[in-house]
Amino acid sequence: MATELHVRKLAKSWQYDFKPPGHKRERKGGYRTRQAALTAGQKLLRDIENGVCQITLAEAYKAYMAATTMKDRSIDTYRHHWKSIEPVLGHYLIHEVDTSALDLLKQKLPAHLGPQSKNHHLTLVRAILGFMWSRRKLLYLPYVPKEEVPEKHRDWYTQEERDRLLDGMFQKQPQWYLFFYLTCRLGLRRGEVYAISHQQIRHIPPTLIVDCQVQLGTKSRPAKIVPRKNNKSFTLELSQDVMDAIKWHIDQGYSGEVYLFSKTGEFPVWLDSHKRPLKAVQKSLGLRLLGHHAIGRHSVASQAATGGESIKAIQAQLGHRSEQSTHKYAHLGSKAQLRIVEALEPASPPHMKSGS
Repeated sequence: MATELHVRKLAKSWQYDFKPPGHKRERKGGYRTRQAALTAGQKLLRDIENGVCQITLAEAYKAYMAATTMKDRSIDTYRHHWKSIEPVLGHYLIHEVDTSALDLLKQKLPAHLGPQSKNHHLTLVRAILGFMWSRRKLLYLPYVPKEEVPEKHRDWYTQEERDRLLDGMFQKQPQWYLFFYLTCRLGLRRGEVYAISHQQIRHIPPTLIVDCQVQLGTKSRPAKIVPRKNNKSFTLELSQDVMDAIKWHIDQGYSGEVYLFSKTGEFPVWLDSHKRPLKAVQKSLGLRLLGHHAIGRHSVASQAATGGESIKAIQAQLGHRSEQSTHKYAHLGSKAQLRIVEALEPASPPHMKSGS
């Protein structure tokens, strides 16, 4: 055990601390001698290895959920996943939940679940174990055997299809025109569009502060305004056509006193009021029946990538924390690579002069 612990003397102090292998450094301090810190570290490892903390996964789940700062919708999702996990692994002690136990869980999950849904259940188990590991209740985290998820074909509208949709919306569903204009021009999420208020819009310079969203409700909980995803806000610069569309929407009397898309300050529980007018216009114009996310975020990112915008610029527009997330949205059109080849054509290639 002694060689597995890293004991050190704190800078400008008489105290010592230690770092167990595979764990963060124990920073409580208070150990007057190196031997005292070493003894404390050895005892901690023995307690973990001997299973002194006899905690079941069900008990660990309750502790994790009590300490979490997740938003309500994420909590609802985890509670739903736990209903399938508890009968299989709930009675296991946390140090017994190893790779073979997780393989068993995958086999016992409902047959209709796809690879991604199974991975969501495994993610919850790993989060619980990680929570216990960070609190010195586990010596190590097991390998989580996730399923391979096939890459989905993500569809999106071209600029021509987008313009047809907006023209049809203006003619047939004018009260929803601005909702979809902002969706197709800015690439905001559904909840972020619903949550836009007058206070978020700045006229000099024209900008939109995206700092909140409307969270879906349930049968027992209404939809409500919450901080934006990951509690990260960002600011979008607006062009004049967007500002004019906002002004037109307000002048027509479609806006509420606080929010652009709610006259009463309340929102539909499932945030689905936009679906019927969208589908009606798409059918009347013969457009592909794509949802809000596809005509918004996917289309904005893909149109920008096809037009030659950098991934960094698209990342800033969509408000992504990582560039990896942006790559999932930015699909290239069929002529994008051809334009690259054409742009790199020499001004006067020799074979064109040969006459052969």
